[in-house]
Amino acid sequence: MTLPSQPFQVNLHAVVELLSTHIYSRPSVFLRELIQNARDAIMTSIEQGTLAPDDALIRITPVGPESSELVVTDNGAGMYREDMAELLSTVGQSSKRDIFDLPRTDRLGQFGIGLLSCFMVSDEIIVETRPAAGGEASRWVGRSDGTFTLEPLDGTSGAGIKVGTRVRLTPRPESRELTMYARVWELATLYAEFLPVTLEVCGPRGTERFVNRTPFFTRHLSPSVLPPETGTLEEGSIEDLHAWALERDLEHLAEYGAELLGAPPLDMIDISVPETGTRGTAFVLPASPSPGAKQTTRAYMGGLLVSESVPDLLPEWAFFVRVVLDSTGLTPTASRENFVNDEALAVTKRAIASSLRAWILSLAENDPRGLQRFLAIHDLALRSLAVHDAELARIVLPHFTFETNQGRMLVSEIVAANPRVRYAETTEEFRQLAGVIPSDQIVVNAGYVYEKDLMRMLGEALPSASANPITLGDVIAQFGAVLGADAEGAERVRALAETALFGLDCDVQVRAFTPEDVPALYVVDPNVLRSMELKRLEESTSGFWGDLMREVTAAPSPEQASENSEPGLPTLATLVLNWNSSLVKMLAGIDTDDQVVASRTLRLMYVQAMLAGHNPLRPADRAILNESLSDMLALSTNLMRRDISVEDFLEPGDGHES
Repeated sequence: MTLPSQPFQVNLHAVVELLSTHIYSRPSVFLRELIQNARDAIMTSIEQGTLAPDDALIRITPVGPESSELVVTDNGAGMYREDMAELLSTVGQSSKRDIFDLPRTDRLGQFGIGLLSCFMVSDEIIVETRPAAGGEASRWVGRSDGTFTLEPLDGTSGAGIKVGTRVRLTPRPESRELTMYARVWELATLYAEFLPVTLEVCGPRGTERFVNRTPFFTRHLSPSVLPPETGTLEEGSIEDLHAWALERDLEHLAEYGAELLGAPPLDMIDISVPETGTRGTAFVLPASPSPGAKQTTRAYMGGLLVSESVPDLLPEWAFFVRVVLDSTGLTPTASRENFVNDEALAVTKRAIASSLRAWILSLAENDPRGLQRFLAIHDLALRSLAVHDAELARIVLPHFTFETNQGRMLVSEIVAANPRVRYAETTEEFRQLAGVIPSDQIVVNAGYVYEKDLMRMLGEALPSASANPITLGDVIAQFGAVLGADAEGAERVRALAETALFGLDCDVQVRAFTPEDVPALYVVDPNVLRSMELKRLEESTSGFWGDLMREVTAAPSPEQASENSEPGLPTLATLVLNWNSSLVKMLAGIDTDDQVVASRTLRLMYVQAMLAGHNPLRPADRAILNESLSDMLALSTNLMRRDISVEDFLEPGDGHES
């Protein structure tokens, strides 16, 4: 026995709530859905040959003093009453497919959730239509309680219904503002300014305004399409007119880019993906974006806005452009506010990345000045791309600048000076090295983001060059030992320094190195430097956070545990005194009675060396600095008391009272 099937009831209120809270981002999208349906109906008529493209028209009449209804009219294909009878069930079927991101059909009659979106602003939807292929008019009235009526419009009742479709909405009080002229014009411009169908918004007192503008960003335009200025084009020739038209279109495109970015774009890059029917333009930002900024894409589908900010269409390194595109082959999601993440989208993303990369390569090979202008603003973006692209690195790496001990230099200049490039892997190590590297040698600071990776790629990108890291240990190992007659004096200074710096976790060596005006070099391993910073935080923090910092500093790092036989024993920093410095040699000759002066001098040299290396000062180090300044002040005050008298400030012959 076969049981009869029964239809189940759909809670339309719940469906509308689902639309407004989980599918659509805002109620205003109802107007976009109505424009989309009207556009689809018109395109169907054009395909069937019943409507000429130039005659296609969508008209929107907002709510105003003369009408309490919003009316959207098109002169497209219209519908038969049989289609209207199936409209409600089509809504249910279509919305179910859309919710699960299955393909939406763009054929007329599949209103789907597009029509349901109108219930977000109105409790009643009236659809009046007459088919273009001939037949009587019909009226369908749907209500938010789930009921609907359908009636033929013949005779006088249907006389005012022209070929096409008219949708009428009476907004709820809280939604009235969305259906009035100012807001409707704003929304129509936002969603449909590049629609290939004429869209008219009827204003107050019968005025009319057309929304449409030309989508120059889809016309495969970029400065490279202009012919060279050879002066050979005959004025008024077809070639001359073509060049003039291209130049005019480029001006319009640049104006749109300035409107989009808030300033004229640095350049414009054509985007074309024939496989997915995607065309557009990437506008190069005229200023560097904030750190961590991620650019989004403004996307249209058939001229109708999908979203002002589609995420993840651009590669992560492409934060230097803002892309605007139109597609006919990508699949929209249920809300039509994004694209389904399918193979077509993946193809489009790869093609966009390839276009941006090709532009950079062309710039490097054909326009070095343009590349330098680009690097002056978007250096970081290009470095991040070059790290993952060996071919690009080969072309652009010579144009990058790096900090060196001789100032900022181009990689090409560094390699020209010495193809065997040496670099410090951390900024802290570079700062310590910079003061003791001979002036005829170059050391690169590769401590900033991406720079160490780029240095490692130097040999691959430029076969004639090589790059190797250099450490403080390498440099100190090259410092000369103090031998012969000077050895005793050097040992005396070392012993004085160890006594003066007792308790500061600092070892002392005396070596001979250049330059001679550097009396001391403070050398510290990066791991020790981090420990010093943690110790400084511990000493300056109290309460819960102070206890936490003490627990952190009490636990040895893996490096310390492996290098020291006793767990937790700190690795000492080293103060390297320069025997070539006249100040250090003077300390060797100080009498035993003046050892206090020697101690204070060595402690001041210690702090000076720390500051020269940009190392953090702990409380004990700051105490030494304050102590030294106090000594200077006391000494200066004592000299004034001893050497200067009141008579020095009197004119000859003047007297004063005792």
